[in-house]
Amino acid sequence: MMHKKENELFLLIRSLNKSQKLGLSRKWSKSPYSDYIYVQLYIQLLATTRYDATELVESVPLLKPHQLGNVQNELYKKILEYLRLQQVPTPFEEYRILLKNYSVLKGLNLIEQADKWKDKALVFKAKNVIINDAVLVDEETYYYETMSSPDMVSQFKFSNEVSPFTQTLMREYLRLREFYLKHRFSKNKREYHRLESSVKLVVRNLEYDDLSLYDKIVYNRMLYHYHYIQRDFVLGYKYASTLVLLYENNGLNQYYKEVYLKLLNYQMLCVFRLNASERYDLLLKKFKDLRFKPSLPDINLLRESHFKYGLTHSLNLFVIKGKFAEGIELFREAELSFNLLNTKHNSGYVNSIYYKVACLHFGNEEFKECIVYLDKLIYNMDRSGRLDLQIFARILKLTSLFELQETEYIFENIRSVYGYIARNKQLNMFQIEIMNFLRVCARLPTTSIRNEMIHFREALQHVALNKFEQRPFFYFDVISWLDSKLNNKSISEVIGERGLGHRILYENK
Repeated sequence: MMHKKENELFLLIRSLNKSQKLGLSRKWSKSPYSDYIYVQLYIQLLATTRYDATELVESVPLLKPHQLGNVQNELYKKILEYLRLQQVPTPFEEYRILLKNYSVLKGLNLIEQADKWKDKALVFKAKNVIINDAVLVDEETYYYETMSSPDMVSQFKFSNEVSPFTQTLMREYLRLREFYLKHRFSKNKREYHRLESSVKLVVRNLEYDDLSLYDKIVYNRMLYHYHYIQRDFVLGYKYASTLVLLYENNGLNQYYKEVYLKLLNYQMLCVFRLNASERYDLLLKKFKDLRFKPSLPDINLLRESHFKYGLTHSLNLFVIKGKFAEGIELFREAELSFNLLNTKHNSGYVNSIYYKVACLHFGNEEFKECIVYLDKLIYNMDRSGRLDLQIFARILKLTSLFELQETEYIFENIRSVYGYIARNKQLNMFQIEIMNFLRVCARLPTTSIRNEMIHFREALQHVALNKFEQRPFFYFDVISWLDSKLNNKSISEVIGERGLGHRILYENK
């Protein structure tokens, strides 16, 4: 009990901004607060730069060792209570408070009093345009992002606020969101047509102009995920852009800033897949120019999200421009902030950045450095959520070892990599072709490898024409690598002249 909350409490106090610390200190400097043990503990924690339970007990005269755990728990709750009171409630939160008062009084069978609160809620809703048609936006941004089950979500809805159509729309959105998080893309024709039929069933006879603001938000989110899953990034960008405009034009970006950042991220993801560097430049500049008031209660979360999305897309932009050295330099500048991220709660993101940095080093022909970052990903103890990166990290590592002429290592380990991919049911034509190429080349003299590269590129030409085999080309620009070897150019030069390789293979077919 004594140590349950020690790290969390210390981190909470360290994360407070100056105004929050000053407000607490002023409030608790007066009687009777100044006599409370949890206040004295707070003063000591505020002054220290490291947590030491023994020193804390010694520095607070009335604090006994066996009391430390309970006092820390009390202090933790008091700080959170203070921070909650400092937040300015959104119109949605005020509306929900009125409805909760109605629900509580109705439960006590005080019908007349309950009806008064219900009337207040309805008047408040009518006067606040921002929630009049979008009353559930806050729930959509929280419950529907964190809960995968439509049945669980329904517990938090007021039945008189949700039409049968809205429920159908939300269920389909939830299914697509869950599919996107697990699989990213549809993997075969059967899956493609199943998703297509399901979405068409929901949107048939739909009149978009007649939808409420809330329904428009859910509708566009649903179709963004649908088109991204189906690899139609042009339409994905269209629906992501519509979402951004809905939030901007209705002022929702002022109330739901974290969600707004996510929607801008959706836009940039599609532009990255489309290899549209000029549009990417403009969107990334708009994103980086966003500023947040230091007094915002969720400022730390906003800053972290802004940093994470900004770093991801900055590195992506250098990839599609072929400016690998500049991308590596950018990461070195951001590496200190990156290393401060909580790796437990950001493991998927950390792994994705390791992979991007490895790709930058590979493109810059720094193959040993590439392997260093791939090994960080491969041997990360927390591999949650990104099996795709584990697969392609192993393939890119074998390719880097091929460049380093570590043929014995390739020959000894290619079977285990092949087995790992097969066990995880990720073996497709791209993996089969590249593993066969590396296996053969590991035993060939250098003079014969060029012919194998030509045959390999021709094989990939056919693989990439199948839209359900195109996903691997998003992870490893093997075409640009092969063309650089065959034409005695750097990968940067090849991409600078014509763009990423996978676009060339199937874009105009």
